[in-house]
Amino acid sequence: MIARNMKQILIIDTNMSNRLILSQILEKAGYFVVGKSKGENGIDYYRNNPIDLVIADIFLPELEGFKTIIQLKKEFPRARIIAKTESQTDIGFKKYNPLQSAKLFGALRTFSSPININELLMVIKELTSYETRHLRRNIRYMKFSVRKKP
Repeated sequence: MIARNMKQILIIDTNMSNRLILSQILEKAGYFVVGKSKGENGIDYYRNNPIDLVIADIFLPELEGFKTIIQLKKEFPRARIIAKTESQTDIGFKKYNPLQSAKLFGALRTFSSPININELLMVIKELTSYETRHLRRNIRYMKFSVRKKP
């Protein structure tokens, strides 16, 4: 049973150990956590449940992490997403950081392993707080109002 004021977090990660460890940490911190191993399953769950935050691994089978983020943001523009990955990818002469791409696709924050749990908890608290959502909504409204004026 979910308490009325409990924030709900969806973790999408193929690695069961990662999901379980992160779930245990977040549950101890007072969050209700659901884990899914595939992007499609995570999106389906999000469609049918009031989720406050998604933590998605970038490298997922079938519907990979980037596509998962893009699909969530397309269907739910206000979705709050944290992207995570195990490491950077070496593509020849240059290192590619997929977390930079994740931000371009809509992730609000990114983390690479090993994750600093204290920092992650601070970011989750910030992204799920009513004040942050209310402030962001007001900023968007102000930007829209400024654009409309001649």
